[in-house]
Formats: sequence, C-alpha cells, structure tokens
Amino acid sequence: MNDQNLVTSKSTLDDLITVIISTKNRWPDLHKALLSLRNQTIKHHVLVLDDNSDDGTYENVKNLFPEVTLHSYKESAGYIVRRNEAVEMAKTPYVLSIDDDCVLESPTILYQIADFCVANNCAAVAWPYIDANLSPEVHDVAPNDGLWQSHTFKGCSFVVKRDIFLQIGGFRTSFFHQGEEEDYCIRLLELGHPVFLGKGNAIHHYESPKRSWDRMDFYGSRNLMLFAIFNVPLKYLPVQLAGSAFKSFLYGFKIKRPYQKTRGILYGFLDGLKLAMKERKPVSTQTYLKYRELKKQYQPYA
Repeated sequence: MNDQNLVTSKSTLDDLITVIISTKNRWPDLHKALLSLRNQTIKHHVLVLDDNSDDGTYENVKNLFPEVTLHSYKESAGYIVRRNEAVEMAKTPYVLSIDDDCVLESPTILYQIADFCVANNCAAVAWPYIDANLSPEVHDVAPNDGLWQSHTFKGCSFVVKRDIFLQIGGFRTSFFHQGEEEDYCIRLLELGHPVFLGKGNAIHHYESPKRSWDRMDFYGSRNLMLFAIFNVPLKYLPVQLAGSAFKSFLYGFKIKRPYQKTRGILYGFLDGLKLAMKERKPVSTQTYLKYRELKKQYQPYA
C-alpha cells in the first residue's frame, strides 16, 4: 500500500489506537511483537496483559519495554477474558488486538489502520494478515476497490471501536477459547454495524508451536454448537446444529484427531442447553441470512 494514498496526516492520527496483547508463556514471540510496535510511525499505546506467565514475561516487559502498560495476573483466565479487560482499560477510540506471535513488519501499519478507521467510521475491521509459517498468502483482503464487508475477523488481527465493543458487551466469555470472534460479529451485524475488510500492509502471524491441538479441537467443535444455540433463529437452528456437528465430525476424521472433535460436539450441546436461558438471544432472520451470505463470500458494502 502506498502511504501517499492515505487521506489523513500522521499527526492527526496520533494516540487514536491502543494495541492490546494477551500473553502467556511466550516471551520470545512477545519480544518480537513489541519490537515491531516500537517502530511504528504514529504515536500509539500498547497494553499487555500477562495471563499468569512463569517464563519471565513480566520482568522482561517491565525492564525492556517501559513504554508498555503491563498488567500481570496470578491466575489464568484465558485470552477472551483478558481481551475484554484490555479493551475496557484502553482510553483510545480504536483498539487493535494482535496475538503475541504477530509482527508488524511494516512501520506504517498503525498509520494505515488509524487512517482507514477514521475515514470509514469503522465499528470493526478484519485487517489483512499472513500466516507466515504456512504460506505467503494474504488473508482478509478486499477483492478490489471500494469498501468490502466480511462476516467476521481473525483473532490475531482485528480492530474494534472501543465504545461499540463495550456497548455490545464484548466477547462472550462462555466460549473460553476460539469462536468468540464470529459470535461477536453476528451480534454486531444485528445492530447494523458491518465488519470491513481493511486495506493496508498485512500483519504477519508466526503461529507459535506452543499450542494445544487437543484444546483447539475440543473448543473448536464445542463453540460451533454454542454459536448456533446462542444466535440462530429457531426455524434455522436444527439445520445449523446438525450441519455444524456433521462437518466438525468429518473434519476430525480428516485430520486424524476425531476424539476431541467428537467430544467437543457433545459438550457443545450440553453446555449450550445449560447456558441457553442466559445466553440465547437469536438474531433476526434478516441478520442471519445476511451473515450466511457473507460467510460464503465477501460483499461490497453499499
């Protein structure tokens, strides 16, 4: 992206963005992320929430990055809880959330994000990203000129407008791990706010090897069930639940990890039934059908 195409002066965009990072025991990855943020060309704020690390994260951030606002916790609550807390702590209009294993390779990314958000009065943005350890493909890219809308954003690279995020109630903590983004975005859509595809240099996501596939398989399947039970209108709910369960079950066998995927489906039904009285607030039929269209493909925003 050519910065000459940006419409707002850099000084006007200073202090509009807080970058939030929830982290636990990934100091080498976090170190790279914070170094890349130090090189950005507009003034911004960085907020790190250390979710009970025991690898020296707190001491290292405190000593090496005094410009960072750091909160450390003695008990682990998970990244969804910490992201909600971080958005609430932020004082800027916009919040960029990145994973601790992300790097902003271009020094003008925050400038591009702030300019895009101000120019389009964004409620949420799916910013382009690259899963750098897998391929050079750029994800969440607008097909061509103009504003484009997505059904969701990726947890490693998204922007929210703080006041709207708090108004909606943030991410549902009952998801605990994975799936919270799509749930938030369909609730956002219900209120008439689109998720725009951002335009600018991609954030590089260097997926950390410190990931539990058992946990990801389990919660990935469980939370598909929760998403349906919480959000889908009643007349579409049986088909949505059956389809999500069947696809998740088949995918478990495809990747040769069927146990946790199947277990997640079962717990999704059980947890969904327990939480339905409190959490179920189905969106309108119009919103649901729009979400389904967007899930199939990006659409130009009219």
